[in-house]
Amino acid sequence: MIRQYFKQAWQLIRQNRLFSAIYVAGTALGISMVMVMAILDYVKTAGIYPETTRSRLMYAKSISVEPVDTVRFKYFNSGSLSYKAARLLFMPLQTPERVSVMMQGADFASLPNDDNLTRIQSRYVDADYWKIFDFRFVSGKPFSDADFASGLQVAVVSESLAKNLFGRAEAVGQYMEYGFKPYRIAGVVKDVSYVMAETYSQIWMPYTCINDYDREDSEREGMIGGVGRVYLLAHSESDFESIRKEVDENVRKFNAQATEWKIDLLGQPDIQSVVIHRFWSNIGPDMKKISIQNFLVLFLLLLVPALNLSGMNSTRMEKRLGEMGVRKAFGASRAKLTNQVLTENLLLTGLGGLAGLLLSYLILLFTRDWILDIGKQFTDALPEGTPVDFSISMLFNINIFLIVLLVCLVMNILSALIPVWRSLRKNIVDSLYIKYN
Repeated sequence: MIRQYFKQAWQLIRQNRLFSAIYVAGTALGISMVMVMAILDYVKTAGIYPETTRSRLMYAKSISVEPVDTVRFKYFNSGSLSYKAARLLFMPLQTPERVSVMMQGADFASLPNDDNLTRIQSRYVDADYWKIFDFRFVSGKPFSDADFASGLQVAVVSESLAKNLFGRAEAVGQYMEYGFKPYRIAGVVKDVSYVMAETYSQIWMPYTCINDYDREDSEREGMIGGVGRVYLLAHSESDFESIRKEVDENVRKFNAQATEWKIDLLGQPDIQSVVIHRFWSNIGPDMKKISIQNFLVLFLLLLVPALNLSGMNSTRMEKRLGEMGVRKAFGASRAKLTNQVLTENLLLTGLGGLAGLLLSYLILLFTRDWILDIGKQFTDALPEGTPVDFSISMLFNINIFLIVLLVCLVMNILSALIPVWRSLRKNIVDSLYIKYN
């Protein structure tokens, strides 16, 4: 029966090509906007190379410092964590499987005694960083715990940087200069897309090779500094609350002995879905408000085209009243007729969904240099010459296709159910009168 419905639907599409084209286009536009949002959310939250452990990760990146005596002093400061803050609040944690500290930078890279300089993005990390994130090594391996403890100037570089400097990816054991300092290359990893905000870089080095990485500022208890992130890898998601309690206890101990300044992490450490919305160091994200805003945007993106398509369906159903009347006269029930029309409409919606999915990929292709900033409070400056690539795994996956299917079903029901219901309420005599008059 369903097969017959689809055959009839295909015949209707061929007979009403203009209507079908407009219907498919309207569906495609609505679905493409939803799909762009879905893909961006997937890219920012799902486990994708090399951030495959996102479901078990927690993050901390900022701190707020205010006077103990808030009666005399009304001001406070906030900013990135210092190494001292990371050392006191996070490194002693017992619940996480691993704790890693990361610092970011940018400088010029070149071959030794070569004036051809290339500005690149860098990350200073520890040995546990390589055990938290799932980098794929083309050659070599990450620097060791001994290298890190000794502060040796060793580096892991991206495959593209190795090819740019040496003309090949096999660069292990070679020397390069970064910031006019020599580094021995310990490993080469598969390129990381700029889309991966926590791991994108072109070179990774031990932060112990920075001379003053652990320097403590004399102001604000030395708790504000230059640490980019602290990563906490939990054994499982069930450990998140225990990790927060342990961090809160460390904050409480620090504040209990503070004489001038006390600290506040403003709800950190964050899980992945929260950290992508934390933009300010002095205030945390209002996730309830953000969720409501996202829901309203999605609702409007579906409702507006659905209302337009519903009007088109109403017009089409008026023309089919005679057909419905004849079928009801021969014993067809309202439920069967409703199923038929919804099935027919689903074919059009499915074609629109496929077109919308393809359109969403084109939108991402032509707007990839700025579309990741949607929803942010400010725009990140894209490093010069940095390609923004969406990998196949980001665009083609079962989650995205399930979302397409769900959106198509919702659009189908919203746009077709009310016109069908209104049309089938007419009695057989009225429907046949329209048919023959």
